[in-house]
Amino acid sequence: MRYFLAEGWKSAKRNVSLISLGTMVVAIFVLGIFGLVLMNLSNINDQLRSGIEIRVYVEDNLTRQGLQDLKQKIEGVDGVGQVKYVSKDEGLGSLTRQLGDKAGLVDILGENPLPDAFDVRVLNPDTTSDIASIISGLPHVIGVNYGQGFTENFVAATRFIAVIGLVLAVILVGAVVFIVGNTVRLSLVSRAREIEVMKLVGATDWFIMWPFLIEGMIVGFIGSSVSGLCLYASYRACIGRLGSVAPFIPLIVETGPVVRLCVSLILLGVLMGVLAGGVFIRKYLET
Repeated sequence: MRYFLAEGWKSAKRNVSLISLGTMVVAIFVLGIFGLVLMNLSNINDQLRSGIEIRVYVEDNLTRQGLQDLKQKIEGVDGVGQVKYVSKDEGLGSLTRQLGDKAGLVDILGENPLPDAFDVRVLNPDTTSDIASIISGLPHVIGVNYGQGFTENFVAATRFIAVIGLVLAVILVGAVVFIVGNTVRLSLVSRAREIEVMKLVGATDWFIMWPFLIEGMIVGFIGSSVSGLCLYASYRACIGRLGSVAPFIPLIVETGPVVRLCVSLILLGVLMGVLAGGVFIRKYLET
C-alpha cells in the first residue's frame, strides 16, 4: 500500500495541471451553490407551510352563541387542528401594528371596517385549499383567505429549480469525471511501457490499477476540498449580509447543514475520482 500511495501521489503531481484542477474546483463549487440554494428554498418552504393559517371572515350580525356554533362546525371539519376567534377590534390592532409608521391611515377610515374572524390551523398543509373550500361553504362565512396562489406558486417554483439543479448536477458530475479521467489517461500514456513490462512479469490487473485509483482519489480530494472550503467561506460571508438586509427571510444560518454539504461534496469528489480512474484504467487494460 505504501508503494501504491507513493506512485499515485507522484503521478498526480506530474500530470495534474492548474487548468484542469481549477475547472474541477469551479464545477464542484457551482454544484455546491445549487445545493445551498435548494437547501434554503426547502427551509423557506417548510417555514411557510408550517405557518399557514386560514383566516375565516364571518358576518357582523352573529351573536356570541352563533360564533360559538360556527366555531364548533369549523372544528368538526376533518383535518382542522386549532381554531382561534379574532374579534374585529383585535384584527384592527394587528393591522395597525403591521402598518407601523403608516398606522395613521387607519384613523382616516373613521370606523373599523374589518369583520370578526377565526384563525384556523390545519394538521396537514397540503389539505389547506380543500379545508378552506369546505369552510367557505358553511353558513355565516363571508370569505376565507390563506394566501392562496402564492404558496402554490412558490412550491411549483421550488420544484422547477430542483429539476434544473438536478440536470445541472448531472452535467457537472460528468464534467468532473471527464477531467479526472483525462488526468488518469495522461498517466496511462506516460507509463504505457512500464505497464506492459508489469503485465509481462505477471502483475495482476488490480496491482496495476491501484496507483491510478489512488491518483484519481487524490485529484478528486484536492479539487473538492478547495471547493468545499471556498463554498463554506463564501456562504458565511454572504449570509451575514443577507441577514442584515432581509432578516424576514428564513435562511439557514446554522453551521451544521452547511458543513455537512461541504463534507458531502468532498466525499463526492473522492468518489468521482476513484470512479473515473477505475473506468479509464479498466478500459485501457482491456484493449
